[in-house]
Amino acid sequence: MKCLSITAVCACCAFLATPVLAQSGHGNHAGHAHAESDSSKPVNAMCPIGKEPVEDDGGRTVYKGKTIGFCCPGCIGKFNAWDESKKDEFVSMSMMSGQPGMHDEHEKMTDSKDVNESDSVQYLFNTCAVSGKELGSMGDPIVKSYDGREVKFCCKMCVPRFEKNLEASFAKLDQKIIESQLPLYPMANCVVSNEEFGGDMGDPIDLVYNNRLVRLCCKMCKSDFKDNPKKFIDKLDAAVIAQQSEHYPLTTCPISGEELGSMGGAINVVYAGRLVKFCCAMCVPKFEADPMPTIEKIDAAWTELHGNSDQGHQDMDNHGKPGHHGG
Repeated sequence: MKCLSITAVCACCAFLATPVLAQSGHGNHAGHAHAESDSSKPVNAMCPIGKEPVEDDGGRTVYKGKTIGFCCPGCIGKFNAWDESKKDEFVSMSMMSGQPGMHDEHEKMTDSKDVNESDSVQYLFNTCAVSGKELGSMGDPIVKSYDGREVKFCCKMCVPRFEKNLEASFAKLDQKIIESQLPLYPMANCVVSNEEFGGDMGDPIDLVYNNRLVRLCCKMCKSDFKDNPKKFIDKLDAAVIAQQSEHYPLTTCPISGEELGSMGGAINVVYAGRLVKFCCAMCVPKFEADPMPTIEKIDAAWTELHGNSDQGHQDMDNHGKPGHHGG
């Protein structure tokens, strides 16, 4: 038994002592340089930096004889910057199928409960997440919380249908959020790297964070965003305020009806990608208690100002700027 233990220790030491055969890739995120690929299969299924599934075009590097795969080439430089012990730990866990990051992105959401938490992210629609029927058309809506995200249903029968495959259900809900907020999106560049969308970067990645659409240029920026989401949401909010203030469609507070500016400077709040202006701070909690009537009022005002459309802001161009129709 003691001999077996010694053998295991020797094997571990031999692995750590193996020289680095090759390392490739660059830390130049702005250029998103591609590293030389290696023909052997990566030992990891999840990127050590982006914590996303390894992609064929994500680049490769070889560390101590083991091929490491990445979700995008920009992650390689960050991995190369790790100290040796951190790299060794990642390789060891990957070879033991530990797969760091495997459960970070698609963690199973088994915690379903009635909503009574003030910090739960509010549901953004006035229709059932499953049937599409108007909430309240079949009695009081059923409200559930899944990992802090509020979801509303028209009746109890829709709840098990939603929970049968939570990952697929939230993917469908997220797509609805993207479609709702995309026409208003204020930035034509990544909120993390400032890279412009398109060109060599390809199509942007649409991330839904706390029911908010965030557009990123690559998967590495997705990881950077999650390290400090408040910083980038604040940046996105500032862009929304700057862009939508110019053509804001209301002259009165949607809660009190008072003229904006009649009680000092208007209070700016960004909700579901929309700028909402209030006459005073006291109106904000009333809005937050039931935001959807105000959001519908804002969307209707945008539609009236800029012409008919399927959604209140469909006349915005690809850069999220309000269109100008007929003056």
